[in-house]
Amino acid sequence: MIFLKKKLEICVFNLNDCITASKYNIDRIEFCKERSLGGISPKKDDIKKALNYHENIFPIIRPRKGNFIYNNEELGEMVDLIEYCKKIGCKGVVFGVLNNKNQIDKEKCKMLKEKCGGMSTTFHKAFDEIKNIYKAADDLIKLGFDRILTSGKKDKVIDGVDEINNLAKYCNGKISIMPGGNLRSDNINLFSKNEAIYEFHSSCIINNNLNENEIEKLIDRIGNI
Repeated sequence: MIFLKKKLEICVFNLNDCITASKYNIDRIEFCKERSLGGISPKKDDIKKALNYHENIFPIIRPRKGNFIYNNEELGEMVDLIEYCKKIGCKGVVFGVLNNKNQIDKEKCKMLKEKCGGMSTTFHKAFDEIKNIYKAADDLIKLGFDRILTSGKKDKVIDGVDEINNLAKYCNGKISIMPGGNLRSDNINLFSKNEAIYEFHSSCIINNNLNENEIEKLIDRIGNI
């Protein structure tokens, strides 16, 4: 297994925070809106504007709050936004679709993945709704996803550490297992001994605001892992 450079992805929920995060030496920005809804698809105009500030803008493709089971109309919205992101030069997108058994909807994910063309793909935290995450990881590897965002089936990464570490070792570099979910500079060391984990996801939100000092601390911690 070849171990890659440690990377930091910052999740933002509006254009202003995207601009702020872009000032720092981070690798990628997951771009959403409506934090109170768990993050849903941002507006097309905002995605286009965001690309002026950072080259690696990964918009979330999630048409609404709630579950991750989508009807044909919602899938059409997802396809439309994916094709728009590809057209304007986004390097990746973030999405996930489950079936009514809370398993990977392989047919729908394959269709959306094919629409992405050469864009990188992250399967988002819908993953944590799945019972057998090891089989799900195998499915996502076969579908060609690049990474899985997970908090180890818990609300916070600190409670899902063992599951995340075990999953990363199981996948053995075939897909990136990216911890996220209240990941902060004071707990990222929980993953420091696992060389199979090399990407990290955080909103860096403290007291309901993007905290620039926390971004700096995370960059420093990752540099020393």
